[in-house]
Amino acid sequence: MDFLFSVIAFIVLVGVLVAIHEYGHFIAAKLCNVKVLRYSIGFGKVLASKRSGNDQTEYCLSLIPLGGYVQLLDERSEDVAEEEKDRAFNNQTPIKKIFILFAGPAANFIFSIIAYTLMFSAGVPGQKPIIGDVDQQSIAWKANIRAGDEIISVGDRDVKTWQSALISMIGEVLEDEQISIQLINANGSEKNALLDVSGRTKELTSPDLLFPGLGFTPESPNLKPIVVSVVPDSPADQSGLKKDDILKSIDGIEIQNIEQFSQLIMDRPNALIDLLIERDGMDYETDVSLTTREDNKSMGYIGLQTTFDQDQLQEYMAIEKYSFTQSFLMSIEETNRMIGLTLNMLGKMVTGQISSDNLSGPVGIAKDAGTVAKRGIIATLSFMAIISISLGILNLLPIPVLDGGQILFVCIETVIRRPLPEKIQMAFQQIGVTALLFLMVFALYNDLARIFG
Repeated sequence: MDFLFSVIAFIVLVGVLVAIHEYGHFIAAKLCNVKVLRYSIGFGKVLASKRSGNDQTEYCLSLIPLGGYVQLLDERSEDVAEEEKDRAFNNQTPIKKIFILFAGPAANFIFSIIAYTLMFSAGVPGQKPIIGDVDQQSIAWKANIRAGDEIISVGDRDVKTWQSALISMIGEVLEDEQISIQLINANGSEKNALLDVSGRTKELTSPDLLFPGLGFTPESPNLKPIVVSVVPDSPADQSGLKKDDILKSIDGIEIQNIEQFSQLIMDRPNALIDLLIERDGMDYETDVSLTTREDNKSMGYIGLQTTFDQDQLQEYMAIEKYSFTQSFLMSIEETNRMIGLTLNMLGKMVTGQISSDNLSGPVGIAKDAGTVAKRGIIATLSFMAIISISLGILNLLPIPVLDGGQILFVCIETVIRRPLPEKIQMAFQQIGVTALLFLMVFALYNDLARIFG
């Protein structure tokens, strides 16, 4: 079921971003009075289509949901009536051609600005960037970073959540391999830390290795589970557990959170456990005879559903929320920052300065799409903004089959004042297709390597 949900989320989210990208080309072509023959979401076999407008443009939904295209009137690919030659793409000025080609990526960047504006206006929730355990042999410890310190800025950017702190730290690593952090300690005093990570860019920018490489972990909220419901005749029911009981320890092991509680139960099939609970402000101990899960006899089963104290959770949470004007200005800044970060990472990936493991393909994106879709509209908008920026940048790469490659061709033809020979164009397109296929296969390999470990 999770796999199916991820696939559906991937198709919907990517489909929307592709539609926005192609709509940029579509609108630009209309503004330049270039005739649009077809506007398609997806490639391959046409599943559904409709013709509309004075030009009878065909609007299509096609089989393969990994892209799309806008087909323009062009003498290089079809016969064009004399009265419509001025509306053919190949007969437009270089400025108009570049405008139409660039409009697709521009639409993706505009979408990210809109998405970030909506996010910041509504409020972006996240966990406060409070330091957890610090390795005493680490660079973080030597820079006087201690457990309980809260990060308030990275470089010249104020941060309120771990997500913004993480992105800012990666940006600092990529920029000059110096991470400048301002923190507040448990006593409320401010302090500064400078982490010199020279020569460690490839290590620290590998997926999930930044915090371990620096030597600290984000603080893990200590949220004890609260019983929501008890399954009738289950071990929990037979032991007298009730709704609103707070679960404090198992066999003397303090329960830190719901995930740890679940793991402690699963690790004790058919065991008799000593469970400490809090009920109406009083502590009670009770013995619980666990059974096993019906679908897996090697895992323990207790038979209750839990949640956590929402008031307690708020102590660990922060919300980035601003006025509409502030949100709009911040959205432009955030989009520019993400464009710069993506280009920086891409350039360093090509030169081998950072790990190519950061490259994700459709499987990885689908997995992430399913995850963020379950977290709500704010997480989904954030994910779509990042993917939209990546899609815009990808299409601007100077590869012949992409917008960037076509813009390069227009620029070359403008300089030499004649069209490139067809053989040269075909050769470059074949190279471009090969490069894209290699990129897709490599990204797919990374996805599968992450999944199967």
